[in-house]
Amino acid sequence: MLEAGGFEVIDLGRNVPLHNFSRCALEVDADIIALSSLMTTTMEGMKQVVDDVSAISSDRRPYVLVGGAPITPAFARRIGADAYAPNANAAVKAARELLGLKDKKE
Repeated sequence: MLEAGGFEVIDLGRNVPLHNFSRCALEVDADIIALSSLMTTTMEGMKQVVDDVSAISSDRRPYVLVGGAPITPAFARRIGADAYAPNANAAVKAARELLGLKDKKE
């Protein structure tokens, strides 16, 4: 959905070491790291990615957008994510909002 929304997406795949997210984001100068979890067992990994991104000493650190079946707005706030999306359509809207882009309908 993000690609259809006009974003360039680099898919790191499944079962990726958590430090790869922030490392790759720095290498490609990413604006957003979007994470999706389908199982509660992987949710805490999102917190580690947020912590890794928070430790980046760049003035242009990427935003972290989280979502997925077990994720809630409260969880996103608790881990310090920049945005939450309940589904793929909302993720596109949230990504556009994070970057200050107008909705295509406007």
